[in-house]
Amino acid sequence: MKIWTIAWKDTLIRFRDRNALILMLLAPLVLSAIIGSAFGGFIRGDDPAPFDAIPVLVVNEDAGEQGQQFIDILTSDDLADLLVVTEMNDLSAAREQVQLGEARAAVFIPETFSASVEGGSSTGSETQIQFYADPGATLTPNIVRGVVTQIVNGFNTAAISVDLTVNQLTAQAPTLGPAMASLGTALNSELESQIGQNQLSLSLNDVSVGEEEDNLGDISPFAFFAPSMGILFLMFSMVDGTRSILEEQKGGTLDRLVSTPTSSLEILLGKIGGVFLTGALQFVVFVIASSLLFSLSWGSSPAGLALMVLAVVLAFTSLGAFIAAFARDANQANIIGSVVTLAFAALGGNFVPAQNFPPFLEQLSKISINRWALDGFSDLTLFGLGLNDVLLEVGVLLGLSLVLIGLALWQFQRRIAR
Repeated sequence: MKIWTIAWKDTLIRFRDRNALILMLLAPLVLSAIIGSAFGGFIRGDDPAPFDAIPVLVVNEDAGEQGQQFIDILTSDDLADLLVVTEMNDLSAAREQVQLGEARAAVFIPETFSASVEGGSSTGSETQIQFYADPGATLTPNIVRGVVTQIVNGFNTAAISVDLTVNQLTAQAPTLGPAMASLGTALNSELESQIGQNQLSLSLNDVSVGEEEDNLGDISPFAFFAPSMGILFLMFSMVDGTRSILEEQKGGTLDRLVSTPTSSLEILLGKIGGVFLTGALQFVVFVIASSLLFSLSWGSSPAGLALMVLAVVLAFTSLGAFIAAFARDANQANIIGSVVTLAFAALGGNFVPAQNFPPFLEQLSKISINRWALDGFSDLTLFGLGLNDVLLEVGVLLGLSLVLIGLALWQFQRRIAR
């Protein structure tokens, strides 16, 4: 009860601070609006991508014209600013490069592709274009998958059109007579026309490759940038909140609390609990506000979202407590906290998506809380995944929290006992 009383009192004090409210709520919303609007053209495919072109590998085992047509579309001028396509002969080697992060995706065209397209449904079998994504990346593989999906859908449209044409002409064969002799030429022209039209209408919308289907919906720029800015300013406020423990110690308030019947552990848990409660309320308000202002969907899993919010807030609270516990004074904690916040933000992908980093730096980014937080929220907002898909991120964040909070409490108690 004492822990809750201390935590609630500190939370009320912070929410009465106008400057704190600007930092916690207004600043992330304003920056989300500015950055999301600036990059909206890229996300929707209207403007050239501000990122480097995405490296994609293609393995084509199809000896027919349609396999080459598929590659021609991928390497067309319309996609030159978005994709850097490299053809390979070995699927295993291509998959290995993707696994190592040397390419963001690989596309495999099977040898039956042309026969399946040209034969339509009459072949009686389904040919799948296989897609392999970099497991360490988040945004760019799904952009490539969306492009590939639209190309596949274009070929499917062409195949269906040809199939319908054949059925209709066959039914009219007694009437057409000699005109049936030109059927092959007419079908080839129809096929080329259908594929060419679909080449000009590429977009990055719903994804469906082979038998698998990912329901991404419309990719909103705010689905990445809103969580990114929310996480960044949450980290600022959590580090600043835990630093207040040192200020109270310097001002003598903490010593007066220790002199009461309340134990030092209860006091510390109450102080840190107040920072956690403030952060949780801050992020919940941010989620609601961003949903209303930007029409942002935070996913279809309320349980997954709630678990991610709690894990992220706890992780940043624990990090702030750790920094404050081992800093010499409040000023040093402020300097260290600012440096760590900016370093983690840059390394974790708050400013530039981590999947666009060089491979070694992309792997290094996983030491930051920000990277795991962004990956978890991206799974919910960008890809529409559920609770089970964010359990890894939640587990990592909770594990880090336990270690950091344990060390912080140990050091704080040593300082108070001096």
